[in-house]
Amino acid sequence: MDKEKYVKGIEKALQKIAVRELKTVDISEIWIETALPKDLIIEILKEGKLNIPSGIETIKDGRDIIWKRSGS
Repeated sequence: MDKEKYVKGIEKALQKIAVRELKTVDISEIWIETALPKDLIIEILKEGKLNIPSGIETIKDGRDIIWKRSGS
């Protein structure tokens, strides 16, 4: 599966979310923007091969932290 298009979609969604100045983002907000399956979003975030806007410090799934900016 070519994940590059999904990575781009998630990056674009995160840019839109970052404009709202949210430091902590829930996975559901990414899902609303992309309509990608939650499992795929989590898999891509855990791989860490995408550019996350500097204003976002944490991405969560409910209470579970999926991604956290190092140093935060």
